[in-house]
Amino acid sequence: MVWSSVYNQMWESKLMNYYVLMNDYNSSLMPRYLHAIVDTEKQINEKWDYEGSKHDIPYYLLDKECPDTLYLLCNKNIGKLGFNYYQHNMAHILSDRFFNIINEFKLSDHVLKKLIATSIKDGKTINNSLNYLFFTDKELFLNEKYSILEKDKYGNLIPHKLSFHNESLNYDIFSIRTTLLAGFIFISEKVANRLIKENIKGIKLIKLDEVLSHYCVDFKYDIKSNVKKGKIKLP
Repeated sequence: MVWSSVYNQMWESKLMNYYVLMNDYNSSLMPRYLHAIVDTEKQINEKWDYEGSKHDIPYYLLDKECPDTLYLLCNKNIGKLGFNYYQHNMAHILSDRFFNIINEFKLSDHVLKKLIATSIKDGKTINNSLNYLFFTDKELFLNEKYSILEKDKYGNLIPHKLSFHNESLNYDIFSIRTTLLAGFIFISEKVANRLIKENIKGIKLIKLDEVLSHYCVDFKYDIKSNVKKGKIKLP
């Protein structure tokens, strides 16, 4: 009975239709490079000069000393900030509207901070309806044993096929900490359908079995030139 239960849960996990949330760089709303940094304090300089944060953002969000409000320090080339979602390194910038939508679903353990976009030149507020989301990864969702992974020459794991532990079934939205897709948001089909219904612009909702090809295009990652000689890790 125990093995039957485990098998059924594993099979159910495999049947789940997961999508990956990605920046759509073909959208006019989505900057290829965000000319801004996240910090705990404002920086003001008429010449647009700024220093990097003294904190290890976004990991500093896990520190109890991290304030509830952070600042997106914007350079002169920042643009309109018209997006609802932007993947920012291992964290995510969300509009109030976008967060209100996904907050209706079950998110894995995370930290959320208010994010205020300000101009580095004069400190004026550009956008005060943003949020900064970081998943804590307290739970390991990726099941490497049943995934098909290949290590590249830099030590990164190429995700040819991903399988998740049964804990992922407890959530509609989660993230993973390893492979080239570390930090990306994985969502259930019902979340994807809701985002489509809400007509959210500037994002791509990519099926799990298609995400590697999209990653390679978006980040100009060539598997053949980056692959480390050896065998692919099969389940």
